[in-house]
Amino acid sequence: MEVPILLTADYANVSREGKLNVMGIFTNVQSPSFPALHPQMYLVAQLSGGRAEYGRKFKLEIKLLNEDATLEVITRTTDAQLPQGENGQRVNLNIILGLANTVFPSPGTYEFSILVDQDVKATLPLEVISIAPKE
Repeated sequence: MEVPILLTADYANVSREGKLNVMGIFTNVQSPSFPALHPQMYLVAQLSGGRAEYGRKFKLEIKLLNEDATLEVITRTTDAQLPQGENGQRVNLNIILGLANTVFPSPGTYEFSILVDQDVKATLPLEVISIAPKE
């Protein structure tokens, strides 16, 4: 199983036709003070598998860790299953995790991790930056 898409955005959804819609992709969060509260963001991931993984059931875990991995800011775990495919085509599973009021204790490089059955499949850094307060 692969993770061809992993990003953070202001908003995301999946249309009735199965299209993944993403708006406002970003790679950093800025704050004049800490702990910093980020009101809303979406983590968007797409898992992809080949014919040997059609219908595969697995444990999906998403973690957001601080810079030295001493703090799990977010941990979400769920059971998931890849769809059945046809004719040997790759199948995709879109994952959209809405995150409201995420607290970042300090500036630094945080990291989202996508785990499938406790195996890390992808990571995404998120820079949390201290900026001067607006006057």
